[in-house]
Amino acid sequence: MTDILVAGETLVDLLPGAGETLRDVDGFTHRPGGAPANVAVGLSRLGERPAFWTRLGDDPFGDLLRETLDDEDVPDGLSRRVEGNTALAVISLPGDDDRRFRFYGSRDATFGFDPDAVPTDALTAVSWVHLGGVALTHPAGRTAMRTLAAAADERGCTVSFDVNYRPDLVPEGDRDAVVEAIHDVLADTDVAVASDEDAAATGISSREGEDLARDLLEHGPHTAVVTLGSAGAVAASMDAAPWGETTARHGGFPVEAVDATGAGDAFTSGLIARLVACADGAAPPDDDGPGDSPALGDALAFANATAALSMQDDGGMTALPDREAVEGFLAERA
Repeated sequence: MTDILVAGETLVDLLPGAGETLRDVDGFTHRPGGAPANVAVGLSRLGERPAFWTRLGDDPFGDLLRETLDDEDVPDGLSRRVEGNTALAVISLPGDDDRRFRFYGSRDATFGFDPDAVPTDALTAVSWVHLGGVALTHPAGRTAMRTLAAAADERGCTVSFDVNYRPDLVPEGDRDAVVEAIHDVLADTDVAVASDEDAAATGISSREGEDLARDLLEHGPHTAVVTLGSAGAVAASMDAAPWGETTARHGGFPVEAVDATGAGDAFTSGLIARLVACADGAAPPDDDGPGDSPALGDALAFANATAALSMQDDGGMTALPDREAVEGFLAERA
């Protein structure tokens, strides 16, 4: 049985065909997606089959997503079929504008997690809980995810949180409530993942790289990972981390990218898969004091390899690699 619980949305990505702008494209290709769903499937392909608390609309897209999760060996025990149409994330064309995604469909069906249905009983069977930040844009989702994070922290689970701030999903007048919820979840988080854009937009920090990672630690986590796009990732941790007080950096792997959709989720799945192993038997810091951690550095390398492989095919979820592919990729570049 799984040792990891993932919580968050499952939706459909619409990838545009050829065209100058979205209004000009000759059609769209639909693919299963949603950041937490991508992480859950990524973990399953990496051999870390997770429990997954999610919501699926009662429309044909919901049928597709449930079938996809079944095919990916992600169990359905915590998923809920609810009334409403599945949310759609339309991927913007490069250079179309500054918006990476445009969201359509039912916010209630996809992001409106029921605070009275938080799977606290499932926490007795897991040691790691991962949450995504997008559900915090919905009032019910905010309450539910806060409750789950607090309960997981209280029960001694390691909590990881991908800030993943999506301003397009924040209703007018709700920004302060969403930002407050992000900070509340960070307070119950052990491992935080964020980009500099996420951090700046939510008032976490206006700094970058290792400075941002250290600022993230001030908000509650013992480990902070900052994604740097094509430049890889950097991480910092405190004494409370299983791998000790350390810093680590990995410059990523250059690949010919076909589609970068979901690369960040692939990174997160690889990171969690390796950190779960590190937490079970992490190497201690060097005797000379805090420094680069082999455990944390290994996790960043594995995560970057997972992300690099995911960009070599279309779709966020469909392009996720398995463990054999990631280990082979790393061995070739050793």
